[in-house]
Amino acid sequence: MKKILFILFLIFFGQAHATHIVGGEITYQRIKGDTFEIKLKLYVDCFNGDPNAIASDNFANFSVFDADSGFLLTNLCQSVQRSAPVRVSKTNYNCIKIAPDACVDAYEYITTMVLPPSKSGYIISFQRCCRNNTIKNLVNPLSTGENIWTRINDTTDFGFNSSPEFRNLPPNFLCTNAPLIFDHSATDHDGDSLVYEFFHPYTGANQAIPRPNFNQYQTPPFSKVVFESGYTFPLAIPSNPVITLDRKTGLLKITPTLPGQFVVGIVVKEYRNGKLVGFTQRDYQFNVQECVFETTSAFTNPSVNCNREVFFTNNSQNADAYFWEFGDSTTAADTSIVKDGYYKYPSAGQYLVKLVAKKGNCVDSINRLVTVYDRIRFALPDDSMICRNQALTVRPDTFYSAGSYVWSTGSTDSFIQVTEPGLYWLNVQLGNCSSYDTMVVTKDQTEVRLLTDSLVCNPLTYELEATLRVLGGTRLINWHSNPDVIPQNFHDSILQVHKSGYFSVNGINRNNCPFRDSFNMKEVDYHSIFKTANVFTPNGDGINQYFPEKIPPYKYRLIVYNRWGIKVYDEKNIPWEAGDLPDGTYYYFMEFEGCGIKDKTHGVVKVIR
Repeated sequence: MKKILFILFLIFFGQAHATHIVGGEITYQRIKGDTFEIKLKLYVDCFNGDPNAIASDNFANFSVFDADSGFLLTNLCQSVQRSAPVRVSKTNYNCIKIAPDACVDAYEYITTMVLPPSKSGYIISFQRCCRNNTIKNLVNPLSTGENIWTRINDTTDFGFNSSPEFRNLPPNFLCTNAPLIFDHSATDHDGDSLVYEFFHPYTGANQAIPRPNFNQYQTPPFSKVVFESGYTFPLAIPSNPVITLDRKTGLLKITPTLPGQFVVGIVVKEYRNGKLVGFTQRDYQFNVQECVFETTSAFTNPSVNCNREVFFTNNSQNADAYFWEFGDSTTAADTSIVKDGYYKYPSAGQYLVKLVAKKGNCVDSINRLVTVYDRIRFALPDDSMICRNQALTVRPDTFYSAGSYVWSTGSTDSFIQVTEPGLYWLNVQLGNCSSYDTMVVTKDQTEVRLLTDSLVCNPLTYELEATLRVLGGTRLINWHSNPDVIPQNFHDSILQVHKSGYFSVNGINRNNCPFRDSFNMKEVDYHSIFKTANVFTPNGDGINQYFPEKIPPYKYRLIVYNRWGIKVYDEKNIPWEAGDLPDGTYYYFMEFEGCGIKDKTHGVVKVIR
């Protein structure tokens, strides 16, 4: 039982601590003819790595594939023994006081291979698991292995080739907030043109088979590692300024801002007569840690003052001399040697500010991009009046794209829509610069109304008559009617109407606000004016003397018959007075016209004296 427990303990311990792979690269050199020297440089974590896992890598399996088909060429595969390790221990920073606990060993696996000419070319791969579980920029790093590979292309078009080799071992650690320029350049035996880029690292092997044999290797095309959200292979490490790699020189510039472990891929490509002939890929885990320096240069990214004046607070440590460069390219006098810096810039914008801190032979420097603001100047429109049922757009006369806006309404937009009267204000903040302005908005209270007289029939002209009036202060009046159209050039405030219908008026009032009102002139009961009496008394007393009446509000023709059907009267527009005819019942027929209509009527009328 104790023996079983001991074996389980070894298995668990081995799995838990088999995370030792830091990175590596494969290069090749043509020796002569079809013979090549193949070299794997493998970087191992000698501080946290499992000793048993490190010891098991005494031999590395080199798998060889047909580059086009991905077919495993078993006869070319080799298991290669490593040489003694070289400790990656160079300190890449000046005056570092306490170095971080970071240990990286570089092992070399060197062999020769005879690679017969092939149009497809060859891919040589080494695959091993596992990476450190604490890597921050990879998804599931503990189950993510490493695939270090290179490709040897066909030599028909450009001749034999040897791959480029990096000059320097990679840094074993990086320091947070400390700028580093690292020479990541390479040499090439053939004198080809070299170009440097970031690349997306590859994965191989896994926790179940951490050390695969040739037949268990992943075949081309290979899978790539999966980056955590927010990371990409060109931006694999948080840095301010962002990490850069010079395409021509291979200089790597980085100022890490976050401690941790991050996987980065750097490739050097070689071109001959404009054609890509080979490359070397370095897949490497960068260890970023907090470092303690003898002298540290630092300053507070300033709270920007207005009027282009900037005050810098020096936070450097263990320094007694300082040199500022304020980044003003218009002059050579933008420097200072005082501790806390001050500079008034010629214009607003972004400037790269550098502070160098010194003490004895220890020198440190820092560069920061600083945004400089001018004084904020803006004005709201003059006090304004809004019309009824309308909105007023209020915006400042100057727009600051980087500014923050706060209105009295609570809005944070750069403009507002106003529909109610009141006092409105705007505060604009830019950095720690701010400005404030107000305006008063009133609302048009002018009342414009359409009044009308009653629609009547003129007893003299036999026409309908009414007067429409616009009351209130106006600048422009336009009348409209339905169905007829009133001429557009009719702009009087009084309109004479001779018909029923829908009338409207619109225009501009004295405050330059639009107005509109309408009136529906209803039809009158025209037939009521044609009603006649059925009795009249032509006795000379002047009362009810005529039929229908002496001056009716219409034109007419009257025909009268006695009860025996004899016509006794037939006249136009002359009332009947009965003359010498006896009292009694008579029958009449009348045609009439007036107030815009024509009609007929008949009936019985009695004559009584």
